[in-house]
Amino acid sequence: MRQLLKSLFAAALPKSLLLTHGRVANDSGIEIALTFDDGPHPEHTPRLLDVLAEAGVRGTFFVVGERAEQLPELVRRIADEGHELGNHTWTHSEPSQTSAARFLEEVARTRRLIQDLTISKALGLWRQQQTITLWNIDPKDFAMTDESAMTHWLNGFRPQSGDVVLLHDNHSRAAVAVEQLATNSSLRFVTLSDWLHPAPDRIATSTPARELEVADAR
Repeated sequence: MRQLLKSLFAAALPKSLLLTHGRVANDSGIEIALTFDDGPHPEHTPRLLDVLAEAGVRGTFFVVGERAEQLPELVRRIADEGHELGNHTWTHSEPSQTSAARFLEEVARTRRLIQDLTISKALGLWRQQQTITLWNIDPKDFAMTDESAMTHWLNGFRPQSGDVVLLHDNHSRAAVAVEQLATNSSLRFVTLSDWLHPAPDRIATSTPARELEVADAR
């Protein structure tokens, strides 16, 4: 099912509206994007933001609307600290279990909330010139039972320019990943819109992490 959904998206949408991995940098640096799904979380998102700030790394946060509504100051902090906000639907809706009408309404509701909280111009789905973003690197941190599992995964990770790394900020492993990746001097960290175009007010929409598998997208 995951491969089928991936193929359907790839067949139905123009490449300009579907981002699975980024461009390859022209210089010697390895340019990657870190994305964080399923937040904000009252404990783990603030810690992650602290780690990102200390490392000087920007990320892209795909927030769940109902969680963002409960933690508006945290959403504002994400934006104020230079990170990018994305739309992860209102309830973490799964496309295979949700009608198209409800899915689009969840996206629209989350879009309105992000716009109200950050005073930014949020865009809708592809009909509203918004990009659906996936990923090509998935450590499955949501399934890890402790931080040592993330360290083990990172020891085997060989970043390549254009990698979009899927992480989740509703647990502690994302902060561990940032702490360790930031020590790699060959890496350059970007947001997704840095690859799309330089417009600062663009808000992307990601598909739920466990519904689409794009680890073999490249």
